[in-house]
Amino acid sequence: MAQVVIVTGGAGGIGSAICRALAQVKRRVVIADCNEEGAAELAGNISKEGGDALALKVDVGDKASVNEMTGKVFKRYGQIDVLINGAGVRTIVPVLDMPEEQWDWVIRINLKGVFLCSQAVAAHMVARKEGRIINIASGRGVAGQPKCSHYAASKAGVIAFTKSLALELASNNILVNAIAPGRADTAMARAGATEERWKEIQAIPPLMGGLTRKDEITGLIRYLLSDSTRYITGQLFLLRTP
Repeated sequence: MAQVVIVTGGAGGIGSAICRALAQVKRRVVIADCNEEGAAELAGNISKEGGDALALKVDVGDKASVNEMTGKVFKRYGQIDVLINGAGVRTIVPVLDMPEEQWDWVIRINLKGVFLCSQAVAAHMVARKEGRIINIASGRGVAGQPKCSHYAASKAGVIAFTKSLALELASNNILVNAIAPGRADTAMARAGATEERWKEIQAIPPLMGGLTRKDEITGLIRYLLSDSTRYITGQLFLLRTP
């Protein structure tokens, strides 16, 4: 059977690109997202293109919701080969003005969500002694970001969690890695940026912190799911200079 891949945040900008790219190489893709309509629309489009996609609604910050989603996937396919933790949120606000609720929301989705989804899926992987988990971190988790301290902190947490989980699961033949893209052309990245500022961003040379192309992210993911990377675990792949 083709690999079964869960992509959280699968209906989003980077997530949808990942789902399409994996469906094109014959993976069975589960589009797990709080945006039920967006996930269903993407699943329909992938199916029309000859791919295999299942849309499921999930709140990654809620354990019961995560367990329900994971149970549905296992019931339908009988296995879960890959988890890609891509769900993420961000607001732009200085620390001194940040409401506690905003801090909690970003940490809940970006960090707690990775923990809950990894915990639920890893239980199935351990039973099979096989699996791969890829967490979408961010260069901001390495370098920090003004007015996005909660986002940067959550992504730094994802990086540390990735390295720790990789050590815990290595004996079960489960590989855990993280990808830290730079700024990609998504609705989240464009939020708060004027049209003039966005043009400036697009003009920055890639190695100086310019835009990360979505195909660079999806290409790396396909590489990490290949047989060529059976011994790579606990690594952070930083796609842009912070």
